Amino acid sequence: MFLPSDPRFDEILELAEHATGEGLLDRQRPRWRVLVRELLGSINETFGRRQDLRASLELEVDILAPEEMASLATSSVGSGGLCIRIAEVIPAGTPLALEIKLDQRPQPLKIHAQVAWSKPGQLGAAFTDIFQGDRELLEGLAVTALLSESPSSASAAES
Repeated sequence: MFLPSDPRFDEILELAEHATGEGLLDRQRPRWRVLVRELLGSINETFGRRQDLRASLELEVDILAPEEMASLATSSVGSGGLCIRIAEVIPAGTPLALEIKLDQRPQPLKIHAQVAWSKPGQLGAAFTDIFQGDRELLEGLAVTALLSESPSSASAAES
């Protein structure tokens, strides 16, 4: 995990602000990718083997397909997928059409995903079709959430 004394801490937070605001510029993307990989690597050394950043974050999400469901809430979000609080069990492999509502966008993000796992109370979905800017936005939200947590609560974001 980057500590506030690490020069990368301020740099990645500044880029996260761009990602969650007007979007990253093409010239910023290579450095963003490097910093995100380094942050993920520092987290994986302690907590596991994730391929994408993920953080505890509650967002409103609608499942539009395979059938429309009431607004649900996420428990964690990252650039590669999300975890949704849901009573129903949906079989792994089921394609999903999602809308994620964000304060940063006037219209919800429209994303295609696939159920990675499901159990009563939770569903994990992996994104299968997501625009680069939307992926960077979710990644920016995850970076901001991770770095604003205390070091002791960072492990909760990895579960």
